[in-house]
Formats: sequence, C-alpha cells, structure tokens
Amino acid sequence: MSITARRFFHAGHQATSISVEDKFFTDLRTRNATFKRTASDRFRDLDELCLKSFANAEASIGEVLDIGISSGSTTVALSDRLRAAGHSGRVVGTDIAIEGRLVKAFPGVHVLTDDAGHPLQYDLMGRVLRPWGRRADYATGMVMVRAAANRWIGDRVQRSVQRGERNGNAVRLISPRAKNHPYVQIERNDIFVDTHGYHDRFGFIRAANILNRGYFEEAALKRAIANIVTYMTGPGSYLLIARSTKGRHVATLFQVSANGRYMDVVDRSCGGSEVEWLVLEAKLPEKWAR
Repeated sequence: MSITARRFFHAGHQATSISVEDKFFTDLRTRNATFKRTASDRFRDLDELCLKSFANAEASIGEVLDIGISSGSTTVALSDRLRAAGHSGRVVGTDIAIEGRLVKAFPGVHVLTDDAGHPLQYDLMGRVLRPWGRRADYATGMVMVRAAANRWIGDRVQRSVQRGERNGNAVRLISPRAKNHPYVQIERNDIFVDTHGYHDRFGFIRAANILNRGYFEEAALKRAIANIVTYMTGPGSYLLIARSTKGRHVATLFQVSANGRYMDVVDRSCGGSEVEWLVLEAKLPEKWAR
C-alpha cells in the first residue's frame, strides 16, 4: 500500500524509507499518461558505462543535464557517482511534472494534483486510491469506484485549480533527497520547448525513459532531439538516451565528433536505443564545425 500524499509531504513527518518513497512516486501517473515510476539508483549500470567512457577519453565532465527525472532519486545517484569519479557532479534535473498541489476536496478527502489540477492520488480517510486503472479493476469492481472518484472528486478539484482558486498547499513532486542535495538543481522544463538558457551549457546529457516510441510520435521525437542537441557544449560532449524494458536498460551513448559535424556512437547497452538513428540524423549547430 502506498503512503498518502498528506503523510509524505507533512512537514512534521519523519523521512520515509527509500522503498516507501519509491512506491509513492511509482504510483503517480501524469497527465501525459507517463508514470513517475522510479527505483533509487536503478541506472547504476548505465552510470558506470558512461563513467568508463569518460575515463577512457580522459574527459572532465562539467555541468550535466538529466531529462525526465521522475522523483529525482536517480539524479542524486548520478551526481554522487560523478563526484566520486572526480567530476564536478553539478546536475540540473528536469521534468514537466515538478509542481503540485495537495487539495482538500471534502471532509476526510484530499487530492494530490499536478500544477494543472490533474489528479495524481486520492486520499479517502487515510486510504490511497489511484485515479488510473488496471485490468484487474474490471474483475474486482474497482473500475466503477475509480470512475466515480474521477467524476465527482477529480473533475471538481481540477476545475478549481484551473480557475486559480487558492485552495490546498503547493508541493514539489520530487524526492526530499534531490530537493536538499547541494549539487542537484531541479527545474520544470518541457523538452519540446527550446530553452535558450540551456544552450551550449552541458557536457553530458542523460535522457532516460523519456524519448521512445511508446510515448511520442517520430515528429515529436525529432523536435525534442533537435532541442537537446543545442544544449550540448559542442565537440566532445556526450548524450545518453536510454529506455528500461523487460528488466534491462536499452541505451546508446553518443559523443559529438571532434570536428563538430556529426554524432559518434561511443557505446551501447543491450543493442542500443530504438531512436539511435534519429540522433545520428540530427542536424548539429553549424558553429561547431571545424
């Protein structure tokens, strides 16, 4: 059973265990139908793959961008591992679902929402009810319970938030460990919107469990990759694109070529990313060409 948002975010509540924290975030489904599923340090093998490549190239990694961080727990692990290997460990972690609200809908009924009012969790007298359903709900009858909750509670709260009514408390949908980490900065960001302040800034970018065909069409993936490329520092900078599937991490580590004209594949995990070819076809900034 997942912990309620009221208890998780309560200022006087003692810090939860990592396993409870992971369970809490794993049960949150965002409005674009993706989950904030997480497991602390689940990218250890990918971090080690990257660090090995950095060491072989005698590269010194400065600022890092971690895209689609979910709760931010793996961002903390990445920062710590980079610092242990002699790099700066300064990481900017981004996600579209960072800010939320904890709203009292009725006496004894509270709703955790994102910044647009989309319900993420219902708290019914201290018991958790997920807004999203599973196949098993049809057998248990929970499909009707969830539908009723979404109609009578979720819709009401969402309209209230969208009207700008200041009910409830603002919360940040990230791990307390990420929020308090001295080398991690968490920012709300949309990968489909070009962020000028990120241009030419990051020596290593990680996009894990975000750029895949299960979430987005090819045109959207190309737009996201075009933005991400401009955030790299140019020749010698690295990009990791990964997807977790069937208990393994399918990934490709890229590096901008020395002449700045194309992307090189440095290493692969489990055969490489399904969108590898889109990165290899991406147009690089002309100013990088040597």
